[in-house]
Amino acid sequence: MDAEEELARARIGTAVGVWRLERLLGIGGMASVYAGRRSDGVLAAVKLLHPYWAEIGEVRDRFLLEGPIGSALALVAPLCRGLPQVFEAGRTAEGGAYLAMEFLDGQTLFDAIAQFGVLLPANALRVAEAVLDVLVVAHSHGIIHRDIKPENIVLLRTGEVKLLDFGVARLLGGLPDGMALPERVKTKTGTVIGSGNYMAPEQALGRVKEVDGRTDIYGLGATLFHALSGRPLHAGLGDAALLIAAATQEAPSLGTAGVKIPSLLVSVVDRCLRKAKENRYQDAASLRRDLHLVRVAENL
Repeated sequence: MDAEEELARARIGTAVGVWRLERLLGIGGMASVYAGRRSDGVLAAVKLLHPYWAEIGEVRDRFLLEGPIGSALALVAPLCRGLPQVFEAGRTAEGGAYLAMEFLDGQTLFDAIAQFGVLLPANALRVAEAVLDVLVVAHSHGIIHRDIKPENIVLLRTGEVKLLDFGVARLLGGLPDGMALPERVKTKTGTVIGSGNYMAPEQALGRVKEVDGRTDIYGLGATLFHALSGRPLHAGLGDAALLIAAATQEAPSLGTAGVKIPSLLVSVVDRCLRKAKENRYQDAASLRRDLHLVRVAENL
């Protein structure tokens, strides 16, 4: 057990805000996630930022934005079911940061791919359409997710799909309902945020001002590529080589993956993954429409 896991496990049984941490659910690069229970019995997933990240004000503030962004989107689009309910976001007594959100009973898309190898086209379409339901709303309010990847998509046992982690989102305008973005968390040009195998070229190059809704479309295309082929876009590369590949290379066609996939679906995914933004789908609604047409044409 490393020091990070030891510290995370030592918190079991302690309180964070009004939540008593019952068990450790997982440890990620930025935070540990616990099952936490409130005194009235409500169960939540409590995401606690690692101490060394919490010491960096910009990172801490960006992490805490996930709560207001999700809550604001839920207010302006109450019928959009793809966002988990956020109960609260706050600071711990030690100066850290936490989020308490709806406890999701299911598995990430990443884990599903690891378990099954690939997703059937019908299942991949269902997941993509649910994510796009969220992105259509978010983009219409100037909010770009910027980290669409299998780890941030949860498949619930009920069949619902939830999109997580708006903490790295870029807001092109203010938050819905007049919520303002703190000046110090606006990402500066040259900062790379995202995950290499799902990162659009403009992200990998650190061109923050070029990030827009088409960046999320690339991320969803890369996610579909992984889900349908069983391998990420740039499999087997180290971090530095992965970033270079994401910045400079055209994505391979899904048709070369060696898996039987309807040609119409291959064309849609390939278009999402064009290196030049102007050659991708120009908005999430157009992509959602074409995925629906693929479903109808292929009887999926």
